[in-house]
Amino acid sequence: MSPLNRLAATLRTLYGDEDRRLARRSPRPRRANRPSPAAVPERLEDRTLMTAHASPSPARAATDPATIQKLAAAAYVWGLAPEFLQRFSTYNTTLGAPFNALEYVSQPAAWNDAATNAGDASVLYINGFTDFTKAPALVLTVPPSSSQYYVVNYLDDYLNTVGSIGTRTTPSDTATSYLLVGPNSPYAKFRTVDVHGYRYRVMASDTNVNWMLIRVATNTLADASAADSVPNVYNNVVKKFALNTLAQFEANGHQPVYPTSYDTPAPTTEELIRAEPFRNTPTQAVAFFNQLGSSVKTSPIPARNAGLSGSALSRLPAWVVPQYDARLRYLAPSYGQQAVLRAFAPLGLTANGYRIPRNWGKAQLQALQAGYEQGQQDLDSFISQGTTSAGTNYWTILNTIIGTYPNDKRGYEIRSAIVLNGGSANVPLDAVYPSMNKYLGTTQLDGNNTYSITFTPPAASAGTLPADGIYPPLVTDAQGDPRGFWAITLYQPDPSEVAAPYLSQAGVLNTSYSTADTAVVSVDPATDVMTVSAPSWGVIQASTPLLFGSNAAAYGLSPNTVYYIASTPTTNVDATTGATTYSFTVSPQWIQTLSSAGVPIQYSGGPGAIVDLQQGSAAGALSYGVVKPVAQLGSPQLVDGQLAKNADGSLTIWVGPTLPAGAAASNWIPTPSTAYFNTLYPGKTVSTALQIIMRMYYPTPGDSAPSILPYRSGTTKLPESYIPPSLVQIS
Repeated sequence: MSPLNRLAATLRTLYGDEDRRLARRSPRPRRANRPSPAAVPERLEDRTLMTAHASPSPARAATDPATIQKLAAAAYVWGLAPEFLQRFSTYNTTLGAPFNALEYVSQPAAWNDAATNAGDASVLYINGFTDFTKAPALVLTVPPSSSQYYVVNYLDDYLNTVGSIGTRTTPSDTATSYLLVGPNSPYAKFRTVDVHGYRYRVMASDTNVNWMLIRVATNTLADASAADSVPNVYNNVVKKFALNTLAQFEANGHQPVYPTSYDTPAPTTEELIRAEPFRNTPTQAVAFFNQLGSSVKTSPIPARNAGLSGSALSRLPAWVVPQYDARLRYLAPSYGQQAVLRAFAPLGLTANGYRIPRNWGKAQLQALQAGYEQGQQDLDSFISQGTTSAGTNYWTILNTIIGTYPNDKRGYEIRSAIVLNGGSANVPLDAVYPSMNKYLGTTQLDGNNTYSITFTPPAASAGTLPADGIYPPLVTDAQGDPRGFWAITLYQPDPSEVAAPYLSQAGVLNTSYSTADTAVVSVDPATDVMTVSAPSWGVIQASTPLLFGSNAAAYGLSPNTVYYIASTPTTNVDATTGATTYSFTVSPQWIQTLSSAGVPIQYSGGPGAIVDLQQGSAAGALSYGVVKPVAQLGSPQLVDGQLAKNADGSLTIWVGPTLPAGAAASNWIPTPSTAYFNTLYPGKTVSTALQIIMRMYYPTPGDSAPSILPYRSGTTKLPESYIPPSLVQIS
């Protein structure tokens, strides 16, 4: 058999009948002492993969353009996840915190910050990338989690979740330290370990490079004085996370070493230039395969005996996440992809990286590019096949194959689709993200329209399953409040930008949660510069939205109207009191850069005309406040009594360009509309397409209906026993 025929046979073995193999049950475990990992096939398909691994790899490069194109298309779909993490980690560690350090974010995701893809506006983020080729062991210290919700989502290089630490899995009333190690560490085989007299919980990853994304719940629309406000949660919870080398932790008496400054310095021009090639998925196939090759070389696909592989699931620590669909035994989630990688050797992609085959010419490189573009089209086609129906009120609900993925064609397609729709995801037990792009499954949601979503009390379902439209069922505390949270968040999708979907600047149009409560120290009409005291909520930086108090007209401003800091503020520290003030100009506009698809790019652009400030009068001192953009609404606002319920106990959230007549402003998420964009981009066509994502963190388990998770009881099986409410178009 020729090398290419062997390749075709390997691909048929891998991609021919995955779903049927996945449905088979695990073999009965041996009745003996703990078996070696190699002796425990987790599922029957593992035997197929092991057989494929034993077959010889292709002996030479492919030269037939048709074969190259087909292989390149499949390689793109499989490789987008590891390529993404290589590129994304390079980009972030160039502009932000380096590898093996945390980047603390003091403000929630918004249109004017560089939050992670599809940023969650209901949390504060801590972001970090670990590389165990740079440090053999790290110590992650986390704060108490029993009464404060957070989740540490720990992903390997192939975007499988390998760890989940936080309120659901490891509730605690004290700080806890975890020993983070890579696949080659002698500690990777342990659940806990004593090192120099100190006991750690061990969190081993199956790859060298990993991504840690920590989400800490907060009421992002609460005033600064509230216990769950952004400033309080940032100071009392976020700053209590630490990532140290093992040597640092031990040298500090087995205590965490916290940063001397939690602020990440602004990137230099040189850093911006170095990072730019990694901002988006490459348009050229060779660049993509170079990044993919670098990824698999640094983080080899894990072996069958990686870490705790072979352990009974019943003995698996709560913070370790098993492979998708594991039944009896644990295997590293990314184990099982070796044969797929070997199948791409004729393209020059191997475990040693990527090299263009020496015997390739122009025709072969053109075929590689054509296959790369075909793979993108194939993935787009796969995503578009996702159908919605009246049975789910036209929400797309992914509550099984997400967070960890089967190592087969379907798993790779879903994994790559997640990359395009937000980068990564938690496992469903931690969070489920129903989403909607089209009204009634047919018409693209549009910011020019007004929509409503009404949640009804649990009794409204009358005990029937699936429960339709009730308040999202989450695990609750003794007071009946969610231990996690739910929220409706509004985005603008953008197929041309990998960091999309984006939060919209239009969220600043709802100022009902914002207050002008801080003093403006002075106004200089000659330079149009104002000087202000530090705000109680929010940060002072270029693009920050502000509003001013009732006497704003005396200074050339309009009260309760949004303005933007137009210049990088000058920071002033009083030598006597130590008080900090900021000086800057303001503009009534912030004009974001438009993508090739006509969507405003998050964290971009510059101001419009500078406001001509006036001297003021005896009408009183001028006050200001940072605007809290309303990009999301949900349970944090409901628990704090900020949302207005209907007379029957139901809750309506409004999504539209203007506040609907009779609706409470507190319940309104503003949308970007043509009228709104015409003032910012005259004469240009700007997209008003919308995407709505409903996040449910710490959902009720599937066996405790109703739940967003799959339900099974006796012969009754439901894909979910809770359906989010219908979206209703009002105008």
